[in-house]
Amino acid sequence: MRIGLVGSGGREHAIAKVLARNPARDSLYIFASHPNPGIEPLAATTETGDLHNTGSVVDFFLANHIDLVVVGPEAPLLAGVIDALRDRGILAVGPTQSQARIEGDKAFMRDLLQRRVGWGAPAWRVVQSRREGADFISEVGEVAVKPIGLTGGKGVNVMGVHLLTLDDALDQIEILIKKDRQVLLEERMVGEEFSRMVFVSDNNVIPMPVAQDFKYAYDGDHGGMTGGMGAYTCADGSLPFLLPDDLDNADRLIGETVDALAAETGEPYRGFLYGQFIATANGVRVIEFNARLGDPEAINMMALLEADAAHTFYQIANGELKQDQRFFSSLASVSKYLVPKGYPDDVGEPLKFNLDETSVLDAGLSIIYASVIGDHNGYQTMGSRTMALIGTGEEPGEVSSWMESLLLEIQPHGLRHRVDIGDARVIQSKLARMAQIRGIRSDDE
Repeated sequence: MRIGLVGSGGREHAIAKVLARNPARDSLYIFASHPNPGIEPLAATTETGDLHNTGSVVDFFLANHIDLVVVGPEAPLLAGVIDALRDRGILAVGPTQSQARIEGDKAFMRDLLQRRVGWGAPAWRVVQSRREGADFISEVGEVAVKPIGLTGGKGVNVMGVHLLTLDDALDQIEILIKKDRQVLLEERMVGEEFSRMVFVSDNNVIPMPVAQDFKYAYDGDHGGMTGGMGAYTCADGSLPFLLPDDLDNADRLIGETVDALAAETGEPYRGFLYGQFIATANGVRVIEFNARLGDPEAINMMALLEADAAHTFYQIANGELKQDQRFFSSLASVSKYLVPKGYPDDVGEPLKFNLDETSVLDAGLSIIYASVIGDHNGYQTMGSRTMALIGTGEEPGEVSSWMESLLLEIQPHGLRHRVDIGDARVIQSKLARMAQIRGIRSDDE
C-alpha cells in the first residue's frame, strides 16, 4: 500500500514508525513542514511545504498515486485537507473540516456538548468584556481562561496557578478579548487529569490505553504550560487513581460526542479523537476534545500498538474498523521529551548537539525526533520540543528509573527533561491526592 502522512513532529515520527513496519508491502510518502531526521529514512519520498495549503497536499499525494493518507497535526485538519482528499477519491484518516471545529473552536465544542450531550462539562461562559468576566468569576469562583482557538497546549491560564489575583485574571481576559474579541472561561476543576484517545470508524469507537500527560515545563508541575513534556501509561490500560466509573463515564462521553459530531455535521467520523478529562470529587469532567492524536500521548500509543497499523488505519478510513482483535499490548510505557533549557519561554539560539543513539537502542528505548534537523552526524534544535525517548515495561516506575539512568549518561548538554514523568513515587502521590479529594480514608488512618 502507498501511504501518505502529513506532518513532521514527534507524533508523526511515532505514526511513521508503525506504518513502516512492513516495508516489503507498504511505502511511505511524507508531506511535511520540515524534514524530520527520524521519518526521512522511513520514507520513499518527502515533500516540504505549507501544511495549511490543501491544494499542495492533495497534488503531492495524487502525483504519487497514494492509497491512504493519515493526517497528524490539527492545522491541516482545520484547513479542510480531509475534505479535499476525499473529494479526489483518496481515503484519509481524520475528521472533516466541520468536525475538526471541536478542537479549533472551543466555544463550538462547549456549545455542542451542551446541546447534544448535556452532561460531564464544567460551568463555562464565552465573554466579550472584562465586566462579563468578573460577573462569571463572582458566580463560580476561580476559573481557567482559555483562548477560543488553537493554543498548542500552551494558551491556558488558571486562577490560583498562573493568575494569582482577580486582577491578574481580568487582565488576561482583556488581553485575549483584544486578540480574539472573546474568551472562554471555565470553572476551575480540582483533581487529576487524564487522556483517553480512541480510534473512530463511523459508529465504532476503539479505546486506547489511558495516559497521563505532563503539561508543565518543570518537575513538580512548575513553570509554564507546554505542548507536553511526556506521558506514562500502565499495563492494565487504566491509571491507579481512576475508579472504574471514571473510565466508564469518560468512554460514555466520548461515544456520545462522536454521535453528536455525526448528527451535527451529517458525516461519519473516521479518524482519531482525543478526550482530555479530569477526575474530581464530583466525578469525571471533560476539559476538551482534540480532533487528532495527542502529542506526547501518541508516542506512547504507537509504542504499544500491536495491530497492523496500515491495515487498521485503512479500516478506519473505510468505516470498517471493529473491536474484533487486540490492538495494544498489556505493557506500561513512559515517554519523556528532551527540550531546550529555556523551553517554552526562551529557547535561545539553535543548539547543535550529538546523541549516543546506540546506547539508547541498546537500553531498549526508542528515539522519537520532533523539532530538530540533522542526521546521525549531528543535530540542531528548532526551538520547541526536540526529541523524546520512549520505553515500555511492566511498571511505569521501572521504565522511568532505567530511562533516568541512561539520560544521566547521554543527555546532550543544553537539553533538559522532566525527571518525574512515570516516577513511582509521583504516581503514588497522585493516588493519595485523589483519595483525599474524594474523601476516602487510607487503610492506615
